[in-house]
Amino acid sequence: MINGGYDPANNYQSHLLHVQSMVALLHAAGIQPDHITIFNADGAAPEPDLAVREPDAVPELWRVSGTSIEDSLRAPIVYTNSEVPGFELHPATKTAITEWFEANSGRFGADDTLLLYVTDHGTKNPEDLTDNHITLWGNDESLSVREMQGILAHLDPHVRVVALMSQCYSGSFAFLANDAGGGSAPTVCGYFSSTPERRAYGCYPENRGRDNVGHSFHFIQALGAAGSFPAAQARVLVSDASPDVPLTTADEYLHDLLGRAAADSGVSFSELVDELLNEAWKNKGAWEPEIRLLDRIGAAYGCFSPRSLAELDEQAKQLPDISSQFQTVSNAWRGTLADANQANVEHFIEQQPQWKDQLAPDAAQKLSPDERRALQTNVLAALTLFTKSDRPLEQHLEVLHDKGESAAASTYRMEVRLAVILRMRTVLTDIAGQVYIATRATPEERRKYEALIQCEALALPPVSGGQTTLAAIDPFPPFDEDVQRAQAALPAWMGIQFKETAPERRKQLGLQDGAAAVMNVYPNTPAAASGLQAGDIVIGPPQQPFTHRGQIREWTMLIPAGTAHDLDILRDDARLTVSLKPEPYPLKWPELPGPPKVSSAAPTITKLAAYRGTLPPSLADGKPHLLFFWATWCMPCKASLPEVLAFEKESGTQVIAITDERPETLDPFFKARTEPFPYTVAVDEFRTTFVNYGVSGTPTFVLVDGNGIVRQYATGYAPAKGLGIDGWKWSGRNAAASK
Repeated sequence: MINGGYDPANNYQSHLLHVQSMVALLHAAGIQPDHITIFNADGAAPEPDLAVREPDAVPELWRVSGTSIEDSLRAPIVYTNSEVPGFELHPATKTAITEWFEANSGRFGADDTLLLYVTDHGTKNPEDLTDNHITLWGNDESLSVREMQGILAHLDPHVRVVALMSQCYSGSFAFLANDAGGGSAPTVCGYFSSTPERRAYGCYPENRGRDNVGHSFHFIQALGAAGSFPAAQARVLVSDASPDVPLTTADEYLHDLLGRAAADSGVSFSELVDELLNEAWKNKGAWEPEIRLLDRIGAAYGCFSPRSLAELDEQAKQLPDISSQFQTVSNAWRGTLADANQANVEHFIEQQPQWKDQLAPDAAQKLSPDERRALQTNVLAALTLFTKSDRPLEQHLEVLHDKGESAAASTYRMEVRLAVILRMRTVLTDIAGQVYIATRATPEERRKYEALIQCEALALPPVSGGQTTLAAIDPFPPFDEDVQRAQAALPAWMGIQFKETAPERRKQLGLQDGAAAVMNVYPNTPAAASGLQAGDIVIGPPQQPFTHRGQIREWTMLIPAGTAHDLDILRDDARLTVSLKPEPYPLKWPELPGPPKVSSAAPTITKLAAYRGTLPPSLADGKPHLLFFWATWCMPCKASLPEVLAFEKESGTQVIAITDERPETLDPFFKARTEPFPYTVAVDEFRTTFVNYGVSGTPTFVLVDGNGIVRQYATGYAPAKGLGIDGWKWSGRNAAASK
């Protein structure tokens, strides 16, 4: 195990928790302590080498966010010495690691396995992403992919090496499997938290509250429950609600293999992958585990479940823009709250000067952790009471805080969805790669891939009890709900650049601190339409001058968009009044696939082709319809059929069974089927309807009334749950559930 840490300030508590959790798992699985070696920070040296900060769990701490006293009230970072009970820690230096391998390589036999676990920081090699670095202990101490290859060369070449790495840019170490000649050493493989070009999530000094987040914690827990590394990897792809993109050496191998094949054939990577996926989908039953994995990932993060890179790329090319827009809005609310909080804190200290000396940075740094917590409690209690004495101000600050929290949560979820897109892309590429291996690969390429899969198939005895409790994650709403939330948090906007009016100028003109000097007026904006000009000084609404710095921004963000408001200004020392009608922030919200809302108009089904039966020209034809998204290989779909047919018969609702499988797959299915099936069957060969309805798994049931309005939407089936249609009761459900 390796945790370098670099120095005490950057060696976070989460890293040590990862090491301790992995030790506990290995111990529970029966691995003897003398088979575990830990290189951690400065090793056994007694000096403090670990940054620890108690989390600030005080609800009212947001009242000083962005203010001059925030640092004085936050829990301080303290430094302690790393310990793993029962183990002597070795220094995480290149010399110590190299010497250990030189001294202990003889302990490994040809049938042995070395598990190489790394939790640490990592650095990217911008000139060669196949040779990134693990951060070690000390200035300029690191270990590159090439250097690690050299260290592992001390082992018998038949020793299996399985890496589990959670540092930034860790995917680069998938290339440990390459030998110096560009071939492959399939006895080396691994599992990684991120791609070679992406940072990893989960490094922070807090030791409680937010620590059990990120790839390592999820992988360790999944490994304890599942027992095997491949099964743990599948679980982590679904459960790790962070911006990590877990991948394996085999994933990287298939990606590179298809990349070379695409270049050789003169087609794009996506075109080749989708061509191979089309071959795979001729027998979707053979790929049910992979399809179910895609469905679980999509359902967990409010995304639809893709079947091609073309579908996925539609999301991938838009999400970065919308994520950036979410971040812009979040930053605007955060900055505005900081300005308002600072003004309130300044007024508070002015009215209660006894706090001034205690809150000075130098004084706070001299306090013990207990004294600092007491100061935090007392100051926040006094500040909260002071603020609540002015109810309009309290409501004003609460709105800014709530808007900012909502925008920040949506922003983070969008970052996670960007990672989820990459996770699903890897799953699709793996399916295509396996088709390539089976149908086009050379014997050597096939041998290397099979050897990697065998290498990755490391298993431990499943363990029970004592597992790390993961941080609770709120369920992800569907994508379009997140967009609606973000739109609800969207502030108003006028379209100017401004700065604080110089103190001398304010004094000369008798203006308050909030007077804002207009630096620039953007064309075709509300400010331009109102007649505002560069050089104007905005005083504030009539009889309500702005009193603190930045108040013009918070006033604008909180007033209703589309409604005219008067502003007093000074232009060449003459007082004028302009009428400003602010608009919403000028952001474009791309429309991405998502389940249609109940009570909304159902997307059209004009792209469907009838396999049998007659499709309605429109869903708004005066008759209700139940859209039943299914697949021939889907066991829950088949389990739902008795109830689907009963609903069709008893309610008089036409069932339209929609599949993305081709007629050549459906023909033998229906020829062999003796049990009843809905008569109307439609083929969505290009998955247009699947995408438009945001289908993230089969079966999915969508009830549409005669006016073409969605009345129910449900995914999945179990006899006890039923079709998820309000008011529908099936007499056969209890009997089916008892079988």
